[in-house]
Amino acid sequence: MSGLLGISIVNYRSAADTAGLIRSIVTGRTTGPQAAGPQAAGPRVAIAIVDNSDQTAELSEIAGSAERAGVTVRVIAGHGNVGYAAGNNLAATWLLAEGADVIWVLNPDTRIVGGGLASALDVLRAGDRAIGATASVAPGGGPGGGPDLGMVDLWTGQSGRPPASGVAGASKLVYAAGHSLLVTRRAWQDLGGFSEDFFLFYEEADIALRAARLGIPTTAVPDLAVEHTGGVATGATADMTVKSTTAYFHASRSCMVFFRKHYRHRVPFAAAARLGYAAKALLARRPDAATAVIRGTVAGLRA
Repeated sequence: MSGLLGISIVNYRSAADTAGLIRSIVTGRTTGPQAAGPQAAGPRVAIAIVDNSDQTAELSEIAGSAERAGVTVRVIAGHGNVGYAAGNNLAATWLLAEGADVIWVLNPDTRIVGGGLASALDVLRAGDRAIGATASVAPGGGPGGGPDLGMVDLWTGQSGRPPASGVAGASKLVYAAGHSLLVTRRAWQDLGGFSEDFFLFYEEADIALRAARLGIPTTAVPDLAVEHTGGVATGATADMTVKSTTAYFHASRSCMVFFRKHYRHRVPFAAAARLGYAAKALLARRPDAATAVIRGTVAGLRA
């Protein structure tokens, strides 16, 4: 084992957020229990920033500042917008070639706010094939502290957060949130990374389901806390009046792709739920959103 932590960041017109995340990573190397004594420099870290937009110059400047702080950084650009799953796969290919023992997928709008980076390697305590969820902290230091998890209904595709009790029921899939996801080297290789059938959304639900079928466990890494603003690049928010049509479209498309891959007999139920969601968007006085939901649903059924 090389002891190298590989961090994957997919940037889409989010250079300012990516810069803030990089600063928190640099700070995280020298905080936490590993900061004392001979390990004061923290773990070895390599970062792959994948530019899915047109901000290579800004990202190269950000990378330079991180390298001056002792962090290896590679900016991968020139491929256009290949989506979130494919972008992270590009990053992971380079990170694994560098010898990363753990891949840590982080959204640009996340910040490391508790613990030190060495804690990310704790996911290996669950075995050389494991997925890890970091601790959640609400933006601005609000309530949080539990594992950062998501949940999807396996009949309707409706997503949300699991109940505080931790009991979600057989019809729900609970997974480690994709904006801060730890995957060991061997688990990533056995899974083949993210499925590129998904352009945006549902990647983490898909990888969690595939991991469970391969007997790859999901564990919590409570000593590492991450704050997530959410929806900065994609316009994904719970407020239907301001959610972007991009989010409406791709969430609907990916929902259909997910059910077609894993639960084909439930596709009619999920599609009906999407049409109900389109009606809800229309009631929210968002005809553009309703149209995006319908277009995304049809696109997912045809994918």
